[in-house]
Amino acid sequence: MTLVQQATSMLEKLPTGSQQVVVDLLKMLNSANESTIMPNTYETGFKRTGKSDFYLPADFDEHFDDMNDEIAAMFMGESL
Repeated sequence: MTLVQQATSMLEKLPTGSQQVVVDLLKMLNSANESTIMPNTYETGFKRTGKSDFYLPADFDEHFDDMNDEIAAMFMGESL
């Protein structure tokens, strides 16, 4: 069963009022997404999962694994 079929099946079981609430919510979420999408943002490819306003050194990927202890300390609260 596809995701759309699952969603349709779930919606059919809801009362009409609840179905309308779900549809209104989806419309609101869709319009919010459309207003935040910037045109031409993804024309050029990039390595990482997101874009940002900061720049990493050219050798960042080569030394990323060297930072494992520092990164673990940030999340686990351990001092180096």
